[in-house]
Amino acid sequence: MRTVLSAFGVAFAVALPGLAQGDVHADAAKAYRIETSQSPLKVKRGDKGQAKVTVVPRSDAHVSPDAPVSVTVSAGPALELPKQKLGRPDAKATEAKGVEFEVPFVGKQTGKDELHAQVVFFICTEKLCERQKRDVSLAVVVE
Repeated sequence: MRTVLSAFGVAFAVALPGLAQGDVHADAAKAYRIETSQSPLKVKRGDKGQAKVTVVPRSDAHVSPDAPVSVTVSAGPALELPKQKLGRPDAKATEAKGVEFEVPFVGKQTGKDELHAQVVFFICTEKLCERQKRDVSLAVVVE
């Protein structure tokens, strides 16, 4: 009986760090939110527009100022994207220790379209600093 209990104790001790690590990863996903410009964005055909994408950390977290951060954008035929990838030089630090990107676009042809952005950054808390990748979409109307 003692051998069975010892084996159970060892198995539990080995599994415990894995369980705790799962909580840490879940904590990272809850350590921030992504905010975007009001949707739908409106722009006249031929005019330039901007979409804002902001990573807003919880009060006990921050976006790493040293790690890579990027936004990769794509859109349908109604929009032209002068810059499809934005990086650290394009990011603005926020008061909340997050980052904000202003994604430029041009209304190419009238109609409804979507601007898709993949945001990659590192969110840090007292327990971790973990890479995050989030996809966001914004509706755009070209008049």
